[in-house]
Amino acid sequence: MKRPLPFLSFIPVLCMLFTGVSLGADDIALSGVDSRLMAVTGTVNLYAVVTDSSGQPVRNLTAEDFMVRDAPMGEALGDPQPLVDFSVAGERRDGLVFMMLIDDSGSMYDGPDGRSSPSPDRTRAALARREARRFLDELGSSMDRAGLAVFGTRYRILAGPRTDRSTLIERLGVSSPPESEEAYTELYAAIVEAASSMSSQKGRRIVILFSDGENYPYTERTGRSHPDYGDRNHVPDDALTALQTEGITLYAVRFGSNRDDDLARIAMSTGGVVFDVDGEEELSGLYGSIRKRVLAEYRLGYRPGPTGAEETSVMVELQGGQSTVELTYPSGFVFGSPSSRAQALLSLLAIPFVLALVFILSRLRSAKIINAPSLERLRPVGGGQLTVVLESGKTVISPGIAGEPTLISPEDGTTRDGKTGGSGTIVVEKGKDGRWRVSSDAGVVVNNRKSDATVIENGDVIRAGEELIVFDDGEN
Repeated sequence: MKRPLPFLSFIPVLCMLFTGVSLGADDIALSGVDSRLMAVTGTVNLYAVVTDSSGQPVRNLTAEDFMVRDAPMGEALGDPQPLVDFSVAGERRDGLVFMMLIDDSGSMYDGPDGRSSPSPDRTRAALARREARRFLDELGSSMDRAGLAVFGTRYRILAGPRTDRSTLIERLGVSSPPESEEAYTELYAAIVEAASSMSSQKGRRIVILFSDGENYPYTERTGRSHPDYGDRNHVPDDALTALQTEGITLYAVRFGSNRDDDLARIAMSTGGVVFDVDGEEELSGLYGSIRKRVLAEYRLGYRPGPTGAEETSVMVELQGGQSTVELTYPSGFVFGSPSSRAQALLSLLAIPFVLALVFILSRLRSAKIINAPSLERLRPVGGGQLTVVLESGKTVISPGIAGEPTLISPEDGTTRDGKTGGSGTIVVEKGKDGRWRVSSDAGVVVNNRKSDATVIENGDVIRAGEELIVFDDGEN
């Protein structure tokens, strides 16, 4: 389903997009909707930015200054809903989580004007990585986590979200033009992948995407199956649904004159902003300004009623009368997406029981793995244990085959074939230097890079057959 979007002649009014939808004394913008915990707590978190007439954030508001209205998508908004949770601008229990997503297709190795670049440090790819490095420097010693991924024909995670800036800067490295088979632009697929890779991250999550062109999918252009996606061709609503389901806001930088219009719709439908940039001067400091906007957000928690709708539209108003544009979010409940009010009410009645179960499980979980290194199956296939604490000695990962779950066990345990190792198994162990390493005789893929053995750090993603496994060092 294509999501409705208010009419926008968006580039001439870019400053309005960044501050609000009207030019009054105080303007308000709805910059994000996160409904991930609605099935458990019944609460949806809204993020709103309020600015004064000069565009500066207003930080002294209280819960009484805001009103929330919602309704099933396509219907008139109802009466104001009470807030059940509220935090002021700048008040963060956890740091922010950013995923920097950089287009690495063939055209990114042209110069800023679109012509062949005379120097590797003057390509569009070099400018994007330079701005990413500048952003990492600005994060400093904050608790904010940042990750890095690139995409062309394929999506590659260079580093999962982490607080270690030096590792991220190192992994930005120096880029080089891709081979012809890797030079396509799977724009919408990359957004889906980025949203999925952030699914296990807690707190406020943002994707900052840099691209210089339109979606240019491999299968559609070549007539051949994609090496990762087969014959599937990702469309804009795949990307939007992935972001809305995870409660992630997308900020998009469109460099040059060849711009993807659907990218603007996707970003703005998540509460994000689109920036059209033609040169390095306009790009400088842009990522930092995005972070400042997110830091100025108020968080408003409210409980929607049992509407029975698959999607809900929501709007936030200031007591002075200014209001945001409407955004939509998935509003399925505990037992799937309800098709009637009665089903929705039944699901809501189950929430107290779910909360009690979650509390008990969290107590059991925290008692076992608090401050301990572990492996977590990010995309579990079939059954099996989801999180495994790493003990001293070696841990063996036995990738599943044909839909079977991946098995993780100590070295003295058994893998799928009844052995403690073998071809294709992955060994995780802590070295004498205190660093964790993975190895495999068949090669191991970490952050989409294959090697025989490599050091892993907090947030790194290990591919095991059809599954992705995240390493947690137990310290961050």
